[in-house]
Amino acid sequence: MNFVKLTLNDIEEILELQNSVYDFLEQKEVLEKLSREEFEKGVNQGYVAGVFHENKLIAVRTMYIPDIDEEEHLADDVGVRREQSIYSEISLVDPEHRGQGLQTEMGRYLIEQVRASGDFDYIFSTVMPTNLPSLKDKFKLGFKIMRTRLKYNGKRRHVLYLPLNENIEVSGEVLKIKYDNYDWMMNAGQDYIGDALNGEFIEYYKK
Repeated sequence: MNFVKLTLNDIEEILELQNSVYDFLEQKEVLEKLSREEFEKGVNQGYVAGVFHENKLIAVRTMYIPDIDEEEHLADDVGVRREQSIYSEISLVDPEHRGQGLQTEMGRYLIEQVRASGDFDYIFSTVMPTNLPSLKDKFKLGFKIMRTRLKYNGKRRHVLYLPLNENIEVSGEVLKIKYDNYDWMMNAGQDYIGDALNGEFIEYYKK
């Protein structure tokens, strides 16, 4: 599978792909659409991978380096340094090409680029709890749920964390919590690490 580093010349195609993915979704709130300016900033930062099929852009995944003084910086939710943090931002796959593992393969590719740069120690992401495909993707890539809270003007989000220079070890008794048990997640869940998705249940371990 060939991944292409996208440039500003690809912005129009990226926006078209985002619109086609958004229009296909039954739950529109699953996708937080990015503006042209946000895509341009991400492209300029350099961590953007695309996949073309017959000269058409069919998949995009981006990382994003947040501003140090960004409000609601995800590093604060885990207690690590903002300066060494980067976000796994958005993943878009053309509806006609879903089911091929493109999202996760692009994620592995970008994570290796971030690791090779030596500029970052931590990767963060947020996922809406009902977006199980995105949650599966993050777990496959090694992310862990560190807490679940209200972000972005009151939206429920898992805060996921992938340290690049250490392993998060989990042990002890596993608690299986249904993916939509928000009350437990947003209260007791802050003392646990979400490690895997098994059917409709997230497997948690005590921190």
